[in-house]
Amino acid sequence: MSWGQAPPDLHGPGAEIHLWRADLDAPGWPRRDELPAAERDRAAEFLRPEPARRWVAARWALRIALGRYLDEDPTEIELTLSDRGKPRLAAPGSLRFNLSHSEALALIAVCEEREIGVDVERADPDRDLLGLARTGLEPAEAEAVAGAPPARRAEVFYGAWTRREAIAKCFGEGLAGTVVSAPVEVAEIDAGPGWAAALAIAAAGMPPVRRFDLRASPGPR
Repeated sequence: MSWGQAPPDLHGPGAEIHLWRADLDAPGWPRRDELPAAERDRAAEFLRPEPARRWVAARWALRIALGRYLDEDPTEIELTLSDRGKPRLAAPGSLRFNLSHSEALALIAVCEEREIGVDVERADPDRDLLGLARTGLEPAEAEAVAGAPPARRAEVFYGAWTRREAIAKCFGEGLAGTVVSAPVEVAEIDAGPGWAAALAIAAAGMPPVRRFDLRASPGPR
């Protein structure tokens, strides 16, 4: 399924999952000083300007996407953290979401009622994939990475890594968190050449997924 523009009359995802893709290097994202104070403070902690700028763009992407469903100004949306540290809306409601970004690409997954997680990673074949697999993946997954042809090693590693991260983010756990016993469905996502991505939902079966490109708001810069 391809990525396209969301219809202007888009409402809640209902029984679907909506997946948004945003280019964090595209022009037009609002300024950092328009974010709430806590997010401005978080952006100020970055030591280098490029990661800070992309982090700010990712927060705006999330707020703009949520604003489509809530019919609210993105600056007015109140976010909080669950007991496990997972971002959620401060106001009660059925909408659930998760954000992941790597370098200049962000993915935002939105659904109703069920917990959801998404992860995207730039697939860098020059990293120590065998070492990362041994320390960050299950033994069977690490063995699959070690046994993969060198040309496919990055694909196998990042496929396993993003699946595990998506599940961990779905339930608000760290990568080495407790073993998940609830039903969970995971699917790989084609985010484009050079990227690995996965989507996880707390459900027995993956609902239909609709994919949208998210453009920066034309607000002031």
